[in-house]
Amino acid sequence: MDTELKCNRLTCRKSLTDKAVVTTCSHIFCVDCANELFNAARLCPACESSLSEPDDVVVCSLHPSNDYKTSVLSGLTPSIILEICSRAIAFWQYQIHQENSFQQAVLRNLNDKNSQLQKQLDNVVREANGEITLLNNKTADLERDLEVERRKVRDLQDGTREREKEYQKLKAQHDKIKRKALLGPNLTANEPSINGSNNQLSDDQRAGMRNFAPKVGNNLDFGAVVGGMEANGVGLQSFLFVFLS
Repeated sequence: MDTELKCNRLTCRKSLTDKAVVTTCSHIFCVDCANELFNAARLCPACESSLSEPDDVVVCSLHPSNDYKTSVLSGLTPSIILEICSRAIAFWQYQIHQENSFQQAVLRNLNDKNSQLQKQLDNVVREANGEITLLNNKTADLERDLEVERRKVRDLQDGTREREKEYQKLKAQHDKIKRKALLGPNLTANEPSINGSNNQLSDDQRAGMRNFAPKVGNNLDFGAVVGGMEANGVGLQSFLFVFLS
């Protein structure tokens, strides 16, 4: 047969290839385990059967020589030879059955462990999916809040631009009114009216202002101009009016 025999000690399970120790209870062990396990009580380590007879435990060669094969059954009657062969075949069948049972037990154990691991994995996946769902919901809420804040920022920016425009418009109006306020009192209180019929500039004042007009196109000394105007009693606005007329 192609099937290899293995030591029946569960903690060993070593493949047997050369010599082995067999028992009449159909168990087989490697030589090392047999020397360790068999004691004076002579009990089978596998099934604890009593092995009190001398031939209950024997060392056999798993690959006997041709001479051994020729002489081991020689001289025996055919019925004894058949009985020996049937017992040897029964031993093999028992070992194969035991090996199949052992492998099935190992398979059941692996399946049980696999089922437990699969349950644990399913629990982990379910919890992970729950966490992912919560995170996705939180992310969606945050994105909505972020969009609301962005709209608020855009509205604030638009409002700021509108207020800036209003500010610039009011500032321009303020500057215009301020200029009018600064120029108006000086014109009415300190200088004669340049438009009224009863408050015309005198001829001497006009002549004094024109004395400075030709110098504008050349190198004009504004200090001298202002001094001359003050000496002749001519205001700056009146001078500009006459100069530009």
